[in-house]
Amino acid sequence: MKPGQIRDLSIEEVEHRLSEIDEELLNLNLRKRLQKLDNPLRLRVLRRDRARLKTILNEHKVGIRKLSASTRLLDSENPESDVKE
Repeated sequence: MKPGQIRDLSIEEVEHRLSEIDEELLNLNLRKRLQKLDNPLRLRVLRRDRARLKTILNEHKVGIRKLSASTRLLDSENPESDVKE
């Protein structure tokens, strides 16, 4: 998943994707201990995606860079900003 794709998601979607990746990583690590994996590269891809998700989520929480979807939500909740005087 590319950073631009992640930034287009809402906070809830990022957190949901993070939990899905954590679960998949756990399952793959367990299977790795018991048998040879069909695609061991998948572990690396998931670890890197997890790091990207956590980094972008932290950037949003700290205020370095906001997620696009949350900005659109804030704009739609505040219709007064669209009114011209």
